[in-house]
Amino acid sequence: MITMHPVLEMYVPDGFDLWAVAEVEPFGFLPLSGKLSPAEVGTVVMRIADYNNIAPDGGHPPQSATTLGCFLHGLI
Repeated sequence: MITMHPVLEMYVPDGFDLWAVAEVEPFGFLPLSGKLSPAEVGTVVMRIADYNNIAPDGGHPPQSATTLGCFLHGLI
């Protein structure tokens, strides 16, 4: 039987300072579970927001120039 575990591909969060994030190896994988530290949870939220932080086109509102604004744009 094959068991699958969710993971998140990581990169070094250069310049991110809205909250604590975990020290990670670039291009490594962070296993997702209920045992994540607070910094690892912060890293996961940062990665999800960054993944969704797409450039505006005809159907998306323009992005903010501030770090917090970009983060919130990625979550929304």
